[in-house]
Amino acid sequence: MTTILVGTDSSAAADLAVDHAARLARDRESDLVVLLVRPDGDLRSVVDPGKAADPDRYLAHVAERFPGLPTSTRVEHGEAAERIVAVAQELNADTIVVGNRGTHGSWWRVRDSIPNLVLRHSPCSVFIVDTRRAQ
Repeated sequence: MTTILVGTDSSAAADLAVDHAARLARDRESDLVVLLVRPDGDLRSVVDPGKAADPDRYLAHVAERFPGLPTSTRVEHGEAAERIVAVAQELNADTIVVGNRGTHGSWWRVRDSIPNLVLRHSPCSVFIVDTRRAQ
């Protein structure tokens, strides 16, 4: 494994996925890429109390959280699952890590959750982290 990509929305649940991805990257001596996808035109994300007040600041401190681990951050705009898969293809990532937020509830809702869409379209392995303890 050389590159591990983790998607985040800066929420506490997504931060658990970032922690798991960092551990996996450290264990495999891989590079960690933390990707934040900003939805186009979704103003709800600005006022979501479950997310970091300043996502840019959150990303700026990622490298400090994981000293000695080759870490980079990236911001994309658009639909989260689509951008995660596209960035994984572009970087030739070995593994995508995402949290399981949105995978609970009715079958119809789960089918179109970000983790499920990433899993169905990923060009590489996908590691889904159980984030229920943060939700």
